[in-house]
Amino acid sequence: MAAPTDTTVLGDLHIRKDAEGVISLSGELAELLVQARSGYAWRASSSTSQQRIIDLERDTHERIESLNDEKAHWIIQQVSRWGGNRGSASPKIDHASPAEKREFAGLIQALLSPRSFEKALSGLSAKPGLDLVIATKVYRFCWPEGGAAVDRHSSYFFNSLDLMDADGKRTKCCQFRRQWDGKRTRAGPTSRLAIYDPGGRGRDANLREYAHCYLPLLSAVAASLNGLGLTFTCAATGAKKGWRSADIEMAAYQWWSRNGPR
Repeated sequence: MAAPTDTTVLGDLHIRKDAEGVISLSGELAELLVQARSGYAWRASSSTSQQRIIDLERDTHERIESLNDEKAHWIIQQVSRWGGNRGSASPKIDHASPAEKREFAGLIQALLSPRSFEKALSGLSAKPGLDLVIATKVYRFCWPEGGAAVDRHSSYFFNSLDLMDADGKRTKCCQFRRQWDGKRTRAGPTSRLAIYDPGGRGRDANLREYAHCYLPLLSAVAASLNGLGLTFTCAATGAKKGWRSADIEMAAYQWWSRNGPR
């Protein structure tokens, strides 16, 4: 049973698409994204969290420049740890065989090509210790200009956010499949992005949604904010920065993790 989309928590915040398909944001949504991205934090303070991302982007880029099997394995390990992949998953990645490390290198190379990134994501998500969520995080660090992660919070945000066409008709921005994870809080059961189902359809459907809806949408939203001259403040450096797809995802994650239902 899929977890419901929340249709009220975002109020009247929405994205507009005109008759030519050009994306623009309501003023309130633009402000929300700026504030949420500036305050982004994951398992630490905003400044520490954002410095860790800067460092991991740099270190990943350096290894991709001269990629080999061991460097590919390092990227998978470090992004997986950054993404909170724990429990039984970590040993499976840490103790990858030479053949698996070779596959990691090939898949990372394939991630960098628009023609093969979707197939590479599918391959990564099927590896021991990985799943679609972690695979998108790997993509995010391998190509931070155009890649972006998707997880429980960001998928809920865009599943709940309205997209209004030129005639005023509203639909939801994304249609990621979700599933109950068996855990309960005081507010009720929690849900997660559907990683798999018995036939594998949930993961495949979400991979298509990620590649063909989510990524183009985030790219368009980033372009809209940059076109308006809006920036966010990096908590690690204090610098004003322009937007990438990954920054839109980080803003959505930050806001929903603090304000949205689980």
